Amino acid sequence: MEEEKKPDESVSINKAQSSPCIIFFYEMKKQRYQTFFNLSKGCYIRNIEQMQNGMCFPTPQGWMLIVHPHGKHCCLFDPLTMSKKNLPSLQQEASPVTNLICTLSSSPTDENCTVLCADMGKRLLFFYQDGDTKWTLYKYNLGDNYLSNVATCDGKFYGLTLQDNFATIDCSPNPRINILEPLNIHWPVGASTRISYLVESCGEMYSVDCFKRAHKSNKTTHISVKKRDSSRQAWDTVYSIGGRVILLGSENSSASWSASELGVKGDCIYYVETNDKRVYCFDLEEGCTSVHMACSRLQPSGLTPMWILPAS
Repeated sequence: MEEEKKPDESVSINKAQSSPCIIFFYEMKKQRYQTFFNLSKGCYIRNIEQMQNGMCFPTPQGWMLIVHPHGKHCCLFDPLTMSKKNLPSLQQEASPVTNLICTLSSSPTDENCTVLCADMGKRLLFFYQDGDTKWTLYKYNLGDNYLSNVATCDGKFYGLTLQDNFATIDCSPNPRINILEPLNIHWPVGASTRISYLVESCGEMYSVDCFKRAHKSNKTTHISVKKRDSSRQAWDTVYSIGGRVILLGSENSSASWSASELGVKGDCIYYVETNDKRVYCFDLEEGCTSVHMACSRLQPSGLTPMWILPAS
């Protein structure tokens, strides 16, 4: 039986709890609380002040980008250790940022760390390198094509485009997007929409496609995974991800983690749906989906939950 704890800002997170968690947001007495759900250890509830008033964007490296209204205040924050690194304002032409995907080249404690933020709706890339006084802004033009996802592998930035191309992303001082090979996506019969993710796992690049049917209440009905063969510059459908798990969350965010450290079966995709308090598991080998219930008292807020990893 899962254990639920009452909201308590003093809750400490020990090493046993420092493994990937999914955060559900909800409000109680005009306060925004966060329910942390660990796949093998259950729930605990916190009220983290730093996450109260800003927009939160997860990174695959565990740090969370928090942008306050209109981008005037911005920082990287680790909700597991409460560490924080202030960043320059993300304000741009009095237009607030709303739809960011964020990834880091390395730990923000590394002096060579580069932070990449992609504003999908406005075709903007923001770059920050340690010591910069402001973000480098790059408004790209790929014609009818644009980035739909970004990721980091071995300190380099990569992207997926709307037209299903793989791309490299050069950062400042000379930002550039270099379109490479197509992924050749095959749609299952009956699928009407798709969400694509770009995921790094143990130095390998994977793409994950979640297909949906409108008449199925817009729920995921099929998941396909491809792995990049860099020698051939090609993508092959796979049914194993090296015994690890892939975690899919909000804002096209994703990450990979050791299944044994989580205490769960490997070669599975864990994902969430909007306005839902359940965690779903798609077994690549078996081709079937199972459901993990989060805390029984959790009330969905309409915000898609996000995965948080121990910060690297």
